[in-house]
Amino acid sequence: MKEKIQKSKILEILQGEFKKENEIYPTYINLNNPKYIEMEDKYFSTILVVNYYREQNDLLLKNLIDTNINMNISMFYEKKDSYKMIRELTYHIGNTGVDLENKNQNSQDIELVAYTHNDAKYIRKEMQVNNQELYFLYLYITVFAKDIRELEYLLNKVEGMIQSKGMQSRRAYFRQEQAFISSLPLMQNHEDVKQVTKRNILTNGLISTYPFISSSIFDENGIYIGNNIYNHSLVFVDRYNTEKYKNANISIFGTSGAGKSFYTKLLILRNALLGINQYIIDPEREYENVCKNLGGTLIKIGPTSSTYINIFDIRKESIEEEEKGYLAAKIGKLIGFFNLVFGQMDEEEKAILEEKIIECYAKKGITFDDKTLYKEDENKITITKIFKTSKDMPILEDLYHILEQDPKTKTLKTKLIPFVKGSLRFFNEYTNIEIDQKLIVADIYEVRRR
Repeated sequence: MKEKIQKSKILEILQGEFKKENEIYPTYINLNNPKYIEMEDKYFSTILVVNYYREQNDLLLKNLIDTNINMNISMFYEKKDSYKMIRELTYHIGNTGVDLENKNQNSQDIELVAYTHNDAKYIRKEMQVNNQELYFLYLYITVFAKDIRELEYLLNKVEGMIQSKGMQSRRAYFRQEQAFISSLPLMQNHEDVKQVTKRNILTNGLISTYPFISSSIFDENGIYIGNNIYNHSLVFVDRYNTEKYKNANISIFGTSGAGKSFYTKLLILRNALLGINQYIIDPEREYENVCKNLGGTLIKIGPTSSTYINIFDIRKESIEEEEKGYLAAKIGKLIGFFNLVFGQMDEEEKAILEEKIIECYAKKGITFDDKTLYKEDENKITITKIFKTSKDMPILEDLYHILEQDPKTKTLKTKLIPFVKGSLRFFNEYTNIEIDQKLIVADIYEVRRR
């Protein structure tokens, strides 16, 4: 007796226990209306797919899945015993064969019997000859919305899409609860709606019901990019996943006002938070405010600019650590620059120009020996070697004077006049900005207009 009393007390305590399941349970459900279920602040109504075209060559659910309609689609496949089904089909074929021989029936009845007779023979042949299996298919589509008017609109839209695929549907009036349960991920195919939606299908026919047809991009460690315009699924991309992508390059296309600039600025902000080095070429002066707010370096390149970069600068970071050959690496880059200034040069002109560049650096005490790029730090009491600054490097005017002295390079010297004395003389200056920031924006608006 005492044990029964203690057990009843324990059960009473457990009745007030909050379980994890309570977190997902709805607080309010109204099942009084036969047309829909009211749950929380939403309305749910289920469509039963009751028939299909006899021959289906397209994916049944493609146009449904590609929409952004709020719905749950549930499909059940019930595999049947092949031996039993072949035996039943053989019996049915025999019965319909007798009916076809009876000429007393009207023409409409004979046509229906002929259809079922031929279908049964086809199914039996596919099972016996092509080793196909027979399944029963059950399909439920539950649509939900925030108000009844929107629900009715979405139901009509879904029914139109279903009919366009050759499917016949019926709304689950007076069976909304059973249909709703069947559309939940509970693996429950309720008997009250099961018989209405049951249709046979062969293995080949299962292909047309394949549900995972919506194109989506989702990388597990990716960053949210946006929404798929076709089905509104979320797009997450990890551009630095070398196992999936060859490189991290992307191209952004879109019409005017589509959000290209906004998305680019969003990428810049994310990369800045991740500490990634960024170099931006800005032809339209769109990224000046972004640069200032993120503490980057803004380089304005143009005749009215007050920021300069010396193209002859050799920076300590220009080659990898423990590598050698600062000057050799720099000469290769300068030859590429002067190819743009002088036009395409032949091999002889390149060789002569390289000789003059080497001479230009030699006048500043810089040779192929990397030690010549270091100098003593005058601000330290002890002798300390530091890398030379922009003031210790030659500028474009130094090369101009060297080219002037050789008759073979006077043509090249003439082409340098705009860069030394003319409208492009901003190239003939020492570097006066810090270019070791994580974010560097090059404003080429004035150069582009030329």
